[in-house]
Amino acid sequence: MESVENARKRLLAVENEMNKVIIGHEDFVKALMIATVAGEHIVVISPPGTAKSYAIHIFSKLLNAKFYSHLLTKFTPYDELFGSIDVVSLARDGVFKRNWSGIINADFIFLDEVFKANSAILNSLLSLLQERVVYDPMSGQAVPARLHSAVGASNEVPEDFELQAFYDRFAIKVFTQYLEEDKLFLRALEARWKNSNNIQPLASMEDVKILHSYAVKLMTAKIKNLDKYLYEVYYVNAIPLIKRLREKGVSVSDRTVIEKLPKLLTAYLALYGVSMENAMNAVFDLVVYIARTKEEVDIIKKTIDEALGEVAELSKKLEKANEEILAHNFNQARATLNEILSTDVNALALKAPWMKPRIEAIISIARQKLKSLDELEEYIRSGIQRITGENNE
Repeated sequence: MESVENARKRLLAVENEMNKVIIGHEDFVKALMIATVAGEHIVVISPPGTAKSYAIHIFSKLLNAKFYSHLLTKFTPYDELFGSIDVVSLARDGVFKRNWSGIINADFIFLDEVFKANSAILNSLLSLLQERVVYDPMSGQAVPARLHSAVGASNEVPEDFELQAFYDRFAIKVFTQYLEEDKLFLRALEARWKNSNNIQPLASMEDVKILHSYAVKLMTAKIKNLDKYLYEVYYVNAIPLIKRLREKGVSVSDRTVIEKLPKLLTAYLALYGVSMENAMNAVFDLVVYIARTKEEVDIIKKTIDEALGEVAELSKKLEKANEEILAHNFNQARATLNEILSTDVNALALKAPWMKPRIEAIISIARQKLKSLDELEEYIRSGIQRITGENNE
């Protein structure tokens, strides 16, 4: 666990540094971190010039990882992307040999305009994304690739039906826009021209592998204080929400529900901590990443707001109590926590039965925080009494 904690600290330092350099795209940075720990792929849909390739380049530097980038068009040939045939070996020795490009040995691959590629390239990329293997079309040779995570980028969502299966291979889909706030422009200018030349590695791919291995084991681990396996917690939180989204026209594949989203959940917990609070809340943070269009993003956010209803108010009160504790406003924190504990769980659950586990989790967290607050205040009180007694002596 010590190695896990150290790896987590270093990767969180990478996320923190990314947010200092890639200004105004915190959601993209967070998505990139989760995809990396999960060993999954991410696609970014945004206008040109929104720091997509720059972000991956900086990210690779911070991890001291190998990086490969390529802009794809419908005219991109196989040899340009994957490497040309060694004509000298073929002519002189009759030996077929390919001089493989950096795509084979890269930890991270950035593919700009990924949906513009022709069918031959897309088929090769499909095996690369799924199997981490590249098949040479000339020899049939299967060449293992080092790839950990691929980042695709596009200016628009793919509309062709034949591209939908390929699109679904990206576990995370993020939609970004140009900066709009004046203060973000100033911070971005400072980050680009003052700080970006001093990027040094803060973690390594070994840290990524340690946290990834830990994440893989979490789905069948029991969550403390819930006495449930994580897959059971995922089931009660995610499945009713997914069914509701499908009813509203949001396309969510079984692959996403059974494989992709659980992997994102375990990566989230591995990166941000395995707690009952995170286990219950993560699905609601992650489900927006499965949206295939910006319209679906809006539907998902609205559906979550509708579903949570008064439960969202409980979550906000819990966040408020946390802030009050951090600010040492213990009396106010106690009042907020007691307000949460006075909630009629059964009455609230009648309005949204499938939300009952989440409601109970919030109540349980509030009860634990109140107990911890009591212990903290008792510790402070005894400390003051001890100091006062020593002074009197």
